[in-house]
Amino acid sequence: MKDKNYTPRMLWLTVAVVVGTIGLGFIPPFELQGMSFARVDMLSSLRAETGGDDLPVEYEADIERLEMELAAMEMEPTVEVVDTLPEPVPVRYEWIVQEEPMVKRRVPLSTEVAPADDMRVVPIEDFDTLTVTRYERFIEKLANMEDVRIAFMGDSFVEGDILTSDLRHELQSLLGGRGVGFVACDIPFATVRKSVKRTSSGWTAYSVMKPKGTPEALRDKYFISGYIAEGGSGATTRWASTDTFATLDSCSRGRVLLYSRDTSRVLVEINDTLSREFEIAGDDHVREIYVEAPIDALRVKVLEGSVVCYGASLEGGRGITVDNFSVRCNNGHAIFGTGATVNRQIDEMLGYDLVVLQYGLNIMQPGQRVFARYRDQLRDMIAYAERCFPDAAIVVLGVSDRWVKNEESGAYEPIGSVDALTSYQRAAADSTHVAFWNTSEAMAIYGGMPRFVANGWAAKDYTHINFAGGRRVAEALARALRSSLAEELSEREAEAQRVAEEAERRALEHQMLIDRNLSATTILLDTLAEDDASMVKGDE
Repeated sequence: MKDKNYTPRMLWLTVAVVVGTIGLGFIPPFELQGMSFARVDMLSSLRAETGGDDLPVEYEADIERLEMELAAMEMEPTVEVVDTLPEPVPVRYEWIVQEEPMVKRRVPLSTEVAPADDMRVVPIEDFDTLTVTRYERFIEKLANMEDVRIAFMGDSFVEGDILTSDLRHELQSLLGGRGVGFVACDIPFATVRKSVKRTSSGWTAYSVMKPKGTPEALRDKYFISGYIAEGGSGATTRWASTDTFATLDSCSRGRVLLYSRDTSRVLVEINDTLSREFEIAGDDHVREIYVEAPIDALRVKVLEGSVVCYGASLEGGRGITVDNFSVRCNNGHAIFGTGATVNRQIDEMLGYDLVVLQYGLNIMQPGQRVFARYRDQLRDMIAYAERCFPDAAIVVLGVSDRWVKNEESGAYEPIGSVDALTSYQRAAADSTHVAFWNTSEAMAIYGGMPRFVANGWAAKDYTHINFAGGRRVAEALARALRSSLAEELSEREAEAQRVAEEAERRALEHQMLIDRNLSATTILLDTLAEDDASMVKGDE
């Protein structure tokens, strides 16, 4: 009897199993008779870190740990009296190649700052109860033409410098400042960022979203950037400016942030020509290598020892610096996984004036109306940020517009929970006395998510904007900031006008008094002269 060939049948069976397995992956999580069924993902163990399929780590707020860390940091150290005190470990290492010139900037007029009359402004709502609120202090610094630094914390909505690159460009073009700001040393997945070029090798990168993969000794060393890179001899990263925006190149300051528990030696190179070695004394404090020079490219290389590098900041000029701190899959709670001491130490180096919290995109479910747990968690996020960055104003951004696909009709429709989540985010900002901005309302100015997709400003998942969409949201946020600044400048101009008019009135009154006194004196002299003349005539 002739043997049958089952090979084709087995091939078809294999294909059917593979297709079926992949198909199961498109079935969303669901509940049946009280049991929860997760999405099937046979490739989860092989998948690199991505935005959509990774399950985010749920951090819980540990405010007690936060306070203990900061209390220990703020406590005055007890110094034992001995004949010779040890040399303090330097926190900042300076390399001044060419000092940055101090240029006095002209304060713009309110009419130059104010948004155009035909552009609708979604205002920033300030819920602070102080006589002069923290947001008002931030606006005052802008009006004074002081240096200002903004930390923009968010999720994949702003990954790759989406939105923040255009916000940075508009603010720097108006108020001064240059450079892309902070850029991580290395991250554990590939990404594209048009506003800066980064090449790195030799590092082991870790994410705050995956703490179990982080060495235990480094789990409390995360900055709000969300990524750290550990490297030994030979590990190197090069950051280079681009001309994507006119304000990105021609930087005059570079700042490398690193941590070295034991003594190490690193090399810093400027523009692939000038270089200098630094011996970093071992200590449990974040260090900064501060460079002043015309910078197009900055490179750091570990020569000896082990170093944890956070990243570098390319900046310059007097004005605005905007740092993009996007972390995939993060609903904001990852801030609880960052080191309070690390955040405070870096804040003392860089000095943040405004912290923006943009989160919530990933927690919405179709038709969901109650977000009480997230509201409470957001309150803790705000409290955490306030303690880590005590001089900064806080602005909470409402969730962006989002639509989902109707499985029956195949059409996209509103997710039905944007307004609800926005109201809970506003309530969290209100109860903690910080500021709030309605992102979905700003997107509605341009037609909302359907128009974003139709115009090519957002992906066809009706969730994530691209750079073109980010430009529109950035323009709307910049208009809100400009409106606040224009109001402050207008009040100052009105006060200056009032003072000038008061001075003019006083001068006029003074002149009138002088004229009256002079007139009275003249009359008196004339009278005396007439009397003298009469007396002389009488004598005759």
